[in-house]
Amino acid sequence: MHSALRPKPPVKLPTSLVPVTTTHIKKPSVTPNGHHFKSVPSHHPKCIEPISSTPKKCVWSLGLINSKGKYLTAETFGCKINATGTCLKKKQRWTITYSSENDCIYLQSSLRHYLSTDKYGRLKCDTFDVDHDCRFQLEYNRTGHWALKSLSFGMYLGGDADHLHCFSKCPEWWSPHLAIHPQINLKHVLRKRYAKLDDDEVHIDDIIPWGSGAILTIEYVDGQYCIRSSNGLYFHKDGKLVSKRIEETLFMIELFKGYLTFKDCQQCYLTAIGPSGLMTTRNKVAGKDEQFLMEESKQQICLIAPNGKLVSIKQGVDLSANQCERDHSSIFQLEYDEQLEVYHIRTSNNKYWKIEGGGVQATAEKRSIETGFYIQSMNNGHIVFQASNGKYIVPHPTGHMRAISDQLNTNESSFLVKFVNRPFCVLKCEFGYVAYRNKHSRILECNKSLFTLFTLEESNGGIVYLKGSDGKYWEILKDLTVSVTGDDPSKFVIELCSSHSRILLKAPNGMYLRAEQNGSIHATCEYSRQATQWDF
Repeated sequence: MHSALRPKPPVKLPTSLVPVTTTHIKKPSVTPNGHHFKSVPSHHPKCIEPISSTPKKCVWSLGLINSKGKYLTAETFGCKINATGTCLKKKQRWTITYSSENDCIYLQSSLRHYLSTDKYGRLKCDTFDVDHDCRFQLEYNRTGHWALKSLSFGMYLGGDADHLHCFSKCPEWWSPHLAIHPQINLKHVLRKRYAKLDDDEVHIDDIIPWGSGAILTIEYVDGQYCIRSSNGLYFHKDGKLVSKRIEETLFMIELFKGYLTFKDCQQCYLTAIGPSGLMTTRNKVAGKDEQFLMEESKQQICLIAPNGKLVSIKQGVDLSANQCERDHSSIFQLEYDEQLEVYHIRTSNNKYWKIEGGGVQATAEKRSIETGFYIQSMNNGHIVFQASNGKYIVPHPTGHMRAISDQLNTNESSFLVKFVNRPFCVLKCEFGYVAYRNKHSRILECNKSLFTLFTLEESNGGIVYLKGSDGKYWEILKDLTVSVTGDDPSKFVIELCSSHSRILLKAPNGMYLRAEQNGSIHATCEYSRQATQWDF
């Protein structure tokens, strides 16, 4: 097991301080095979309510670009506000929270301070508290730009560089740049259904977004957005899919009652029509039928057991490794729990994995301690699961999954991971997105504000190939940088991290990829603890 993924050893408490609800499992810190593990205390079930998919307050993270192409920026020192940012980084990221009370919004900086103005148009962003001077209303023009008007004083946010104010009588326009991972699930608020690819159309009829067809990619293009389906085609305003980006595939975004709306070049809003929920544009006035939510697309995987069969729930609630062909019953969604530092694993019947009498079943309605599993990454794209009872999951000879092993035996308990809903991938690290260095270079860098989309091709074992839109493959050059110039595929390995649903990338030379703040990416890390963890 990789050293970066080794959990910290548990703290041993005196008997008098051990809670009565905890049963401690005594295990050696290292198994006979040399693998480290995390000791798991067994607790009484305590349900954790999942975050509602339709929040009472709609919150959006984005950047705002003025007419000169500069981002609204909140400086760390002195809480100063300016419009000098050249790309969307942490200081340029703002959180917009909608308030239905006055049909207004609040802007919060990355420092969690609220933007406010006074009657003289002076701006401040140095308080954690909301007052009447923090309220703004949004106005829109025909080209997709936003104006922010003070609700208290009726003036508009404007100015330039270090001389920003809220004292303009006429609107000054800003372009919204969404600060979310671009691979999303799109939910229609009124229908309570998700968009999915259906042949050559997009239909909004999924109760839960499942499989590769449910993932959409949102591309930012000069203040507007394209929507790409899981087959890489662009969504056209008439409901069809086309291969090239044209004017009819560009949409402006607006907020209506806190929810997102998409407006096409003819000023018509995106909606869903008919029993199948065909996604297309129709009305020129936004209403409840034009409201959408963007949700993070969580990783969905298939698991191949040591017997070579897919793990599934096809035979009922029991998890069994006995299926040869992939379908919805063999797809599982990983949901990381930051509080418990475990993964909850959702199934296609909208239930969670849970230990029942030593077996693993898909019966839990809600997430709890009992539905939490520690995931540890092994070599070549394999993982092992440790359940809440401290046992490792191994398949029974009949194929049934059992959490009964005290010792970690990689031959019996490791599962090969196949990523289902990432036919195209976008990679992001703490410095930015992975994209080409410039228009004339195929070298990849990791500090870009706009991403490049890559095709993910899976091979046997844990091997993957990454390919650009021109058909060229990722390869490692002599200086150990990454370039998209290969005529033949190079063997990379994706390894799932034990936390936050991130991944590591191992290059063909056996080294992990490491990102630097200057944007460079090199395949130089021998150990996973030095490697970059990528949002994926």
